[in-house]
Amino acid sequence: MAEIAFRTAEGDDDARIILIQDGVLLEPELNVSTYAVEKDVAIRGVDLPPDVECISYDKVIELVLEQETKNFV
Repeated sequence: MAEIAFRTAEGDDDARIILIQDGVLLEPELNVSTYAVEKDVAIRGVDLPPDVECISYDKVIELVLEQETKNFV
């Protein structure tokens, strides 16, 4: 599903990607704002690429409420 999500985001100028749970193991190479939940990153011991910003679950809620959301599970 990640491939479909990234392809969808690539064609959307307003897209943002939020990586949660095991999604933090992915490394999307797209020119869109990309975030990863810091708690999930810490639990999995992941080193994120420099262009992926760590955020809290509270920030995830803010971002989801700001903009239309598409979920790719």
